[in-house]
Amino acid sequence: MSKLNFAYRLNFIFTRLLAWEIIFWLLFFLTLSFLGYYEDTSEAHIAFKYPLFLNLSLLLIPLTGAYFYKLHKNNSIVTCTHENVLQFLMTPKSSFSSFVKFFFFRNAIVFLIITMAQPIYGNKKVQGITKNLELVIALDISNSMNSKDLDKNFSRLDVSKRALVQLVNNLHGEKIGISIFAGNAYVQLPITSDYHAAKLFINEIETEMISNQGTNIAQAIKKSTEMFSEANTTKGIILVTDGENHEENPSDAIKLMNDKNIQLCVLGIGTFNGGLIPKDPNRPELGYKLDEKGENIISKLNSAFIKELASKSNGFSIISDDAFPNLTDLMIRINKMDSGKMNDTQFDVIENRYQIPLFFTIGFWLLYLLIPSSFIKLNINLNKD
Repeated sequence: MSKLNFAYRLNFIFTRLLAWEIIFWLLFFLTLSFLGYYEDTSEAHIAFKYPLFLNLSLLLIPLTGAYFYKLHKNNSIVTCTHENVLQFLMTPKSSFSSFVKFFFFRNAIVFLIITMAQPIYGNKKVQGITKNLELVIALDISNSMNSKDLDKNFSRLDVSKRALVQLVNNLHGEKIGISIFAGNAYVQLPITSDYHAAKLFINEIETEMISNQGTNIAQAIKKSTEMFSEANTTKGIILVTDGENHEENPSDAIKLMNDKNIQLCVLGIGTFNGGLIPKDPNRPELGYKLDEKGENIISKLNSAFIKELASKSNGFSIISDDAFPNLTDLMIRINKMDSGKMNDTQFDVIENRYQIPLFFTIGFWLLYLLIPSSFIKLNINLNKD
């Protein structure tokens, strides 16, 4: 039997693989173009949820290189071995069968990469429930919130943030926004339905975000009031503070809030005995803030102001001196706001089309695994010139 029967025709395999690569990628980019991938338009067009995974297609280069190295190594052995010995050491090779096997393997890998990138195209209707309730959390980040009177390991701000994350975890359909305040007030997160984003923003809040210190409740209420949409929905503000060092009289802000039928819930965080205020919450070795007489400033929860604020606004107040505040009463209040305000509606959601390339991935992989050895024998003649 001729040596040619034991060697691969590298040119034969290379030209066909090269032709397929050109055809495949040409069809791929033409398909993307046809589906509007390269168009800057708001209309429905194809996109990828995780486009960076497409870079894995560069793995085809080392995979193809390893494949041809294996073929070349086989041919080198054939060249150095006598024909009679080859019949006992090796089995006949089929260049066509080898090309087909790698063709299936290569396609399975490429379509797997496209599956991982998760192509999305078009919209589909899904049923969902929305609640006609908008909530704005107004969080006090004045220096007094750095006091650790609730727990030696956690400041009032840490406890407040943990409580607010717990609150967000118990919401179901309400829209939520976040504002922060000290001497001034700022929008931290506009009204949204994205609870994941809300929790991320809550966890990132620190007292250093506002240089103008104090506890300006009036500004906090005004800024929170401005955040609500014009939609005819129930609206509520959850004000989280220790009530310390309040400045501007909040009467005008409360009147504006009441005129707009916005409900107020005040969550007071701190203890009656109070605690020291660190100069720098990140460097406790610097000590604590001092008053004009050089004595330590003790920050105490101003429960009287918190209750008065809730009373003037016809709102609701909760006082907590626990490192893990019980929010049951607050959730009951929120649920009462929600009463009778649930809507069964449809949403347009971008449809994930990963199933299509996944189908081709499985198909090519099964073909790669299931090609019978008899197929190779039938194609030995294709090795011959």
